[in-house]
Amino acid sequence: MHPVRAQFSLLAVLLVLALGFTQASAQTGSAPSGVTATVNGKAIDAKTFEQIIKNNVANGAQDTDQLRAAVKDELIARQVMVQEFSKLGLDKNPDAIAGLSYVRENFLIDFLLRNHEQKHPLTEEMIKAEYERQLGLIGEPSEAQQYLTRLIVVPSEGAAKGVIAELKKGADFAKIASVQSVDASKKNGGELGWVLPAQVLPAIGTVMVNLKEGSFSALPIQTPYGWYVIKVEEKRPFKIPSLEDSRAVVIQTLQQVQRQSYVQELIKNAKISK
Repeated sequence: MHPVRAQFSLLAVLLVLALGFTQASAQTGSAPSGVTATVNGKAIDAKTFEQIIKNNVANGAQDTDQLRAAVKDELIARQVMVQEFSKLGLDKNPDAIAGLSYVRENFLIDFLLRNHEQKHPLTEEMIKAEYERQLGLIGEPSEAQQYLTRLIVVPSEGAAKGVIAELKKGADFAKIASVQSVDASKKNGGELGWVLPAQVLPAIGTVMVNLKEGSFSALPIQTPYGWYVIKVEEKRPFKIPSLEDSRAVVIQTLQQVQRQSYVQELIKNAKISK
């Protein structure tokens, strides 16, 4: 995994501590300079290690010797399992190959879109203009409804149908969103926040208003950006919010439009046969 994206939750760290996994349980030695550890000669890069520490600290952890030891043990455990995966020949398994390909595509798509956003940052003028535009679409505020919505965005209809099948079996919507979605909302379990139908893509808004609280879309929703599965957690009468209260939703809307335009430009310039 690229060090920029490598992340470990505190839960994973605590799990390692609970299992009592320590370097004393294996043959140990001093790692070379610039290397956190080696496992059967395979180096764990120190930059990757430091990025994971940084990510944990950003999520509220303290940079302690205990945290560093736990993260190092977690990295070693993961590398041991990855090596065993290959040793058993599971990297040749068709299901594993297909699964890895899908995960890799999701990572590449997410990285590409985030890279585009970083190179084209939203300005305060753009945010204010979008806020005013959305207010103009509300109509009569006393009759408007807001929807607390979650969404999962995937690249294909097949992937969206797979998501819906998992949800019908009782899978947690937020967990699937955090793993499979290619939308920026994945970091919040797919939560879009309280939105009006006019604040989202028309195809999404049309489905949203017809869902009951706690239910999700039974069919994939096609948009120019990707295939959506949405869930309405709650509904409430709308009250006009301030720009600051609406900022997160306005930014997400602008990011969706920005991503949609970028993807459409890429498709337009590609040679495609169907």
